[in-house]
Amino acid sequence: MKIVRYIQANMEKQLNDWEEAACRIAPELEGKDSRTVRDHAEAMLEFIIKDLSAPESREEAVGKGLGTSRTTHASAAAQRHGRERQQQGLSLRQALQELIALRRRITRFWCEEHETFCADDLKELIRFNEAVDQQMADSVATYSVRKEQQARLIEAMLRVSPDPTAIFDPEGRLLFLNSPMADLADTPVWDAMGRTPLKLGLGFAAELHDAIAETVSTGEPLRRELHHHSPAGREVYYDCQFVPVIDKGDQVEAVATTYQDITQRKHTENQAWQNANFDSLTGIPNRRLFLDRLEQTLQEAARTGSSFALLFIDLDRFKQANDQLGHEAGDQLLQQVSERIGASVRSMDTVARLGGDEFTVILKNTGGKDAKRAARKLLAALETPFDINSHRIHLSGSLGLTVFPDDGSDIHQLMNNADQAMYVAKERGGQQVQLYQTWMAQSESEHMRLNRQLEKAVTENQLEIYYQPIVDIRTGAISRAEALLRWNHPDEGLLTPSTFLAVAEQSPVAESINAFVLQQAVNCSLRWRSPEGEAFPVNINESPASFFNQNLMDQWRARLTDSDFSESQITMELTPTFLTSIRRSGFNPVKSLGLAGLRLHLAVDEFGIEPFSLLALQEFQVDSIKLDRELIRDAGQDDKIDRILRAIIGMARTMGIKVVAEGVETDEQLQVLSRVGCDYAQGYLFSRPLRQDDFEALLYRDR
Repeated sequence: MKIVRYIQANMEKQLNDWEEAACRIAPELEGKDSRTVRDHAEAMLEFIIKDLSAPESREEAVGKGLGTSRTTHASAAAQRHGRERQQQGLSLRQALQELIALRRRITRFWCEEHETFCADDLKELIRFNEAVDQQMADSVATYSVRKEQQARLIEAMLRVSPDPTAIFDPEGRLLFLNSPMADLADTPVWDAMGRTPLKLGLGFAAELHDAIAETVSTGEPLRRELHHHSPAGREVYYDCQFVPVIDKGDQVEAVATTYQDITQRKHTENQAWQNANFDSLTGIPNRRLFLDRLEQTLQEAARTGSSFALLFIDLDRFKQANDQLGHEAGDQLLQQVSERIGASVRSMDTVARLGGDEFTVILKNTGGKDAKRAARKLLAALETPFDINSHRIHLSGSLGLTVFPDDGSDIHQLMNNADQAMYVAKERGGQQVQLYQTWMAQSESEHMRLNRQLEKAVTENQLEIYYQPIVDIRTGAISRAEALLRWNHPDEGLLTPSTFLAVAEQSPVAESINAFVLQQAVNCSLRWRSPEGEAFPVNINESPASFFNQNLMDQWRARLTDSDFSESQITMELTPTFLTSIRRSGFNPVKSLGLAGLRLHLAVDEFGIEPFSLLALQEFQVDSIKLDRELIRDAGQDDKIDRILRAIIGMARTMGIKVVAEGVETDEQLQVLSRVGCDYAQGYLFSRPLRQDDFEALLYRDR
């Protein structure tokens, strides 16, 4: 047959033409897929040659005319074409255009070589077109089957997802949703189709619609946090992802959305924020939130040209009442005091507890005259007797008052003013209000003095880290050290944390001090490597505020990814009281701060005296516990204490937790600890805390 001979004679030219046409139709086929294009072309041309070369019965001719004739060889070649074009991401139209181009090019070139046609030529041309048509039909069928299967798989995946999932058109109408999404909307799946979030009555419909509109407008993925109340009344928070579906014309044809329930995480974060910003005893703002409110109030007053007053209150005779009635009654008294102060001011004002029996009040939009009147009213409320456990307790207050902008222009100056005015009120016998005056600047309370000196200590490098060795009881070798902060005070000499820690933790320089201690510990851990190259273990005492301060939490996350930190061996020591407190809040430092391949090492300090949950040891993945000094002091002299030590160490060994005894001062204590199986010991028996150079020399001599 003429057309068969033509195709065979011009096979290479036909393949080149087909490849060129296919790559124009679908530029994504350029390069590595061009070989596949030629393979498809060659297989289909071979089919055409065989089909045209074979005799054709009348029944076959009729079948082809009706489009019902099938050939196994033809289906295999065409099905492969349809399947692979779908896998390559081409549209059905592109796949068909490729076959249409084949038909046109061969027909045109063959016709150009034949100026006249006889009846047989026309029959050949008809059979050629029928062969191409059959391949087009088989290719389309396979392409469609694959596309439908892919759609079914994706739909099945979305339907079985436990998270709500939905797809919206650009106008916000539902095109698809799974069962969890229907449950969220409290409507059957079939009834939700085609409806908008507003018509579905979703609690966050407006925010959802705005997010869809923004995704359509920008063509970029979007992430939003949405808040919802379920039909059952449950408050739910969702982390929502919005992903645009782009068509071939680079237009957004739909928006796919997923909703991950983050309610538990939000509750944990909210509880952590509550613990970080509110006093656990009274429920009113603590120093951290008070400073934030004070800064906001100052900025607002400066912007609007208004004034406000700051009050510092110190209770008179509270210590005597606390000592006489006990700490539990003292706590109840502080709770009642906070309630009375709150009842004496407006809802727009802020009442905070700084610690102990010190309270502060911010009176917004208040000048000096009105502030003094409000302060006297507040003191009068405190002078009414308190009823605590059938006891009538009489208190009063020493109150310092300062006014913005008359007395100062920044929060530190205002706090100094209020503190100094309160100090004067206290010095004059208490039970009075003192309005700040400039001469009071010469008078400075011990708290303010220490705070000021601490800031200077940080800037002038007066802080230093000492290291106390921790010895392996089995070998006697120094196996680790505890980093201990010291203050080289220019006037008072070397100070331990007990003299300044309470002030430091409340001070703005607390973060700087924590960062300094950690950095020094990391440097030494890497410097004092073992002969095998392993970092030297160092324990630090971290401020509890680190876990309830978002800024410090972010710093810890950054530290955990820092190469120096992850290579070093740092263990953080925390007290049982604090660990119990954060466990009740639902916060877990290991889960919240730990990252893949890294772990925050924790140790429980002062273990064995204060109550502590053993379950928390596992939840927090505690590495070690440090036995309280009171247990060590009587070791070997009190059978009861020895039994307690043996029980604690046995429990720790069962849980895979190492035990450190601190405060070891005698050989007898060490022998008892060795008998009961303690792992490590620390104390004056081995060494006092040493400066870095001295410890380093001791460590290398020991090795």
